[in-house]
This record gives sequence, structure tokens and C-alpha cells, in this order.
Amino acid sequence: MSQEVSMVNEKRMRETFEELVRIYAPSKGERDVCDLLKKKLKALGASEIIEDNNGSVEGGDSGNLIAVFPANAEGLPSVALTAHMDCVECCRGIDPVLEGGVYRSRSETILGSDDKAGVAAILEGLALMKENFIPHGKVTAIFTVQEEIGLVGSKNIEEKYLQDIDFGYTFDADGEAGHVFTAGPSHYAMKFTFHGKAAHAGMEPEKGLNAIAMAAKAIASCPSGRIDEETTCNIGTITGGRATNIIPELCVVEAEARSRDEGKLEKLVGEIVAAFENAAGTFPSGTLEIEKVKEYDAFRIEETAPLMNLFRMACKEAGFAVKTAPCGGGSDANFFCVKGFPSVLVGVGMTDFHTNRESLREKDLYDAGELVYRLLEAESHFAGESEA
Repeated sequence: MSQEVSMVNEKRMRETFEELVRIYAPSKGERDVCDLLKKKLKALGASEIIEDNNGSVEGGDSGNLIAVFPANAEGLPSVALTAHMDCVECCRGIDPVLEGGVYRSRSETILGSDDKAGVAAILEGLALMKENFIPHGKVTAIFTVQEEIGLVGSKNIEEKYLQDIDFGYTFDADGEAGHVFTAGPSHYAMKFTFHGKAAHAGMEPEKGLNAIAMAAKAIASCPSGRIDEETTCNIGTITGGRATNIIPELCVVEAEARSRDEGKLEKLVGEIVAAFENAAGTFPSGTLEIEKVKEYDAFRIEETAPLMNLFRMACKEAGFAVKTAPCGGGSDANFFCVKGFPSVLVGVGMTDFHTNRESLREKDLYDAGELVYRLLEAESHFAGESEA
């Protein structure tokens, strides 16, 4: 399939991306990015620019940013374009370098393409929409906060801003333009706190009860890793003990479980909890506290859904091959699907994200911007479609 001539203003996209990644924007510290985006969205002609949660989500310095571009044609779907503003830490002082057609960070920081590539792609698509005067339905750009620390922004987004959106696209995944993740897992977080008894390890160890030993027995009998093609679990952190000469009286184990199948997930969580309870039961003088929280629910979009029809149409116009797959991680799409509108997770080309090896091909950046525009352009052939 031969690609059509790109509509993207490459110089503008490079400048936008580089400006964005240079801004220090850890989770809960997105204010500078938020303020910059407000200016850019106003210049692009947004009729409303809203910062929800009164400008602070769970103690952060900004809210989710929602910008509305009214429909200029009747009968076209109302579409959301989403990305997140924050980065994982090690994002202070990012200095992007473009060499050999690939972006990397000059220093030991991350690059920040997760998710500044998604943000830049949406801004470019909106700019092209304005410049080419294309007919479109209502377009809502949503830039969330605190995605990297548990999808906190999308979890807390004010639902009144989502109600009339037919469907959306979350630009926050690896894979080149045309790659789309149509399913994502539910996720449980678990915390197990073992209480033993402190004693001097050399003088009277028999008077103590080792909480770390209690935890170790539980972990040894616990499922771990990949359970099947759609189910995983992991023991993530273990903390406990004060010194080598003190029998540890406390040990805390944190774990997670994920699956795209709710029945499998509930069964797995039950097995993990049972493993910890059974191990604790072999230490009658000790105690165990269990906390489990379902962090988010799974989503699944059918191949025949209207948002997928539009996606395929846009990719065909741009010359991008469509590749669908399920995702093993959580994203803002999980909460959008539950709270307001169906959404898929779209690739923007990022690689090795969350590490100092992170990179982004220049071509993938441009293609992501092209795809956003082609989605909006293809709307004019999509009258009457809805997610009903």
C-alpha cells in the first residue's frame, strides 16, 4: 500500500515535540505543560478550554485539560482525541537529539515520547483540521494528568465533559501508525502485611517471630508471572526488617494481578489471597492484614465497531497498514470506556519508554500526526455512524 503525500508540517511537529519534552512534567507536576497547551489550543480555535477538578487532581498542580472544537457539519460523529501530559520521573532536563532520523535524549533521562508524542500528534492533527477547513463533527481534545501513577487523571475526570462523545482514540502506545490495541485488562492491586514479633536475633531468637519468613513462605506458594495469554500476576515489592540483629516484626508485600477475562482475574486473585492466608495460618502467633483494590476494569472494542471502521478508513487514506492486538497494560482508554465513551489505544512509535534508552523515529512522529488528521478528515464519509 503506497502512502499518500503527507499533510504534516514536519518543522512544526519537530518544534512542538521538542518544546514539550523539554518541560519538566512528572506526575502531579503538569502545570507548565497544561498552561502551554491552553495557549496552543486557543490559537487553534477551541471554543471551550476547561481544566477540570478545579485545577487539581488528588493534590497535583493541574486538572485534566479538555478542549472543544464545535462541529461544522451535521450528522458526523463526536470524536475524542486523548493523550496524557505527565512523564515518569527522570524527566528533568530532557535534551532531545535528532540523529539519523531518530530522537533520543542527550543525557541519562528518558526522552518523554510517552506521551509527548501523542500530545504533539493531536496538536498537529488539529492544526491541519483548521488549515484545511475540513467538515467534521464535534472534536474534543483531552489531555490527562497523572496517568503514569495509576491512571489517576482519567479515573477522576469529570464525566459531564464526556457525555456527548461517540467514541475516541487514546494516542499512548508503542507501534507505528496503524497499530491499535482494542482490548486491555482489569487490574487488582494487593497489599499483604505480616505481623510477627521482634526479638534479639543472637540472644533470644526463639522469642521472636520472623515476619519476613512468614512472607517468604506465602510468596513461595503464590502464582507468579504469565498465567495465560491474557492473565498475569507479579510480586512487586517486599519491605521489612530494621537490622540484621533484630527478628523482623513486620513485612509488607505488594502484588498485582491483571487479566482481560474477569472470571480468570477473580479466580487468580482468590488463589493469591489463599496462598497468603494459608502461609500465615502456619504461624499461629502471627497475623496477616490483606488489602485488595480493583484499580480499573477491562475494555474490549469489537472489530466491527464504528470507531474501528473510521480508524481503518483513515489508515487506508494515509497508506498505513492496520494491525490490531490486545494490550497487557492499563491506559486511559480503560477509564474512558467505563466513564464516558469507547476508546482504543493507538500507537505513536515510542520504544523503550520508561528507560534512558527511549527513542522515537522521526517518521513515526510525523505519521502519528498524519493519522490524527486522517481520522478527522475521514469523518465526512461517516455520516450517521454511532457506537449504539
